[in-house]
Amino acid sequence: MIINSICTHIKNHIKMKYLNTLSLFLLLSSFSIAQEMNLNKEFLKIENYISVMEKSEKEISKAPVKWHLLHLLQVIKGVIDNAASSDPAEFNSKSNLVWKYTSLFGKIPRGKITSPDVVNPKFEITEIEIRTAIEDAKLRVSQWGKLKQNNFYNHHILLHLNKRKIKRFLKVHTRHHLRIVRDITKD
Repeated sequence: MIINSICTHIKNHIKMKYLNTLSLFLLLSSFSIAQEMNLNKEFLKIENYISVMEKSEKEISKAPVKWHLLHLLQVIKGVIDNAASSDPAEFNSKSNLVWKYTSLFGKIPRGKITSPDVVNPKFEITEIEIRTAIEDAKLRVSQWGKLKQNNFYNHHILLHLNKRKIKRFLKVHTRHHLRIVRDITKD
């Protein structure tokens, strides 16, 4: 009886050690994943939509597919470039309701926000421009790990977005435009 009790105790102790080690491993791996910016699926979708880049559906969007593709790529590049050149000491963590809504629900209301001119491309866009923008955006994403926690992007509506918030914003923004493209092309 005592031997069974000791054996059970040892088994439980080993299980706990195993579970603690596994938990620590998962925590550390999720931390390193959190530090990465992964838009691979989105880049594949963008590349696939190049074949229908001329398509337009005025009831869904005033802009054609190619505009949405180039715009979202310009935003990825511009936001990461901006954050890389920011001074983390100047980061202001103040947030607003628009950010909280966008972050929580993962959505940007359609037709409610206008893009700044710097990421508002003309409609005469070539395939070469989009492919070049894809490579530029991929390069910026590959440099994501170099950003410090409080490097930030100063969004005209969402205010200061630090590295964690930028990651969320770029996912939400990219998916927002890809949903519009999906609706235009009726995928």
